Amino acid sequence: MSLPSISKIALPLGLAEDRKLRTIALICAACIIANVLFYLLAAAPLATGLKELESRSAELRKRYAEAMQFQKQKKDIAGIKAGIQTQKDMPLLVKDLVQTARRMNLRVGPINYDIPKPGSGGLAMLTFSFPAEGRYPDIKRFIYETEASPRLVGIQNVVLDSEKDGVKLNVKLVTYIKSSEEEAQP
Repeated sequence: MSLPSISKIALPLGLAEDRKLRTIALICAACIIANVLFYLLAAAPLATGLKELESRSAELRKRYAEAMQFQKQKKDIAGIKAGIQTQKDMPLLVKDLVQTARRMNLRVGPINYDIPKPGSGGLAMLTFSFPAEGRYPDIKRFIYETEASPRLVGIQNVVLDSEKDGVKLNVKLVTYIKSSEEEAQP
């Protein structure tokens, strides 16, 4: 079986009589077939490869952003660690808290320290009780000032008792100090 020649192919009425029109139609059909073949053989596989590259690029951007965030946090933590006080600085912290309480018109009782509990990373946790008496709004303001203090002090426990002439506060505060091995290093 042999293929018919282009001139013998049965064509619609308008194409059978006009050879130029038939040639243009065949060229268009050949271009459409070439376009479909190009899409199937080249463009479609490249599109899946592009999607894979885009997802890999997004993953790399995410990892880079996380690495930059880690570097920033590392610097911030180093700054915090450099600002942590030593056990020698504790009287200054207590003095600052007493002055704050007195500015709030509170009467301060004796302050008791606990023995520092050694922790990891060269830090030790130190807790101490801070008793005070005064009016409730003044005590409330003192607690706020302690929480908002630039020093690294946290409130671990608050006990309030009411008396005839005001409110009695006993707050347990916690701070971190450099452990003795850390203090020896410059």
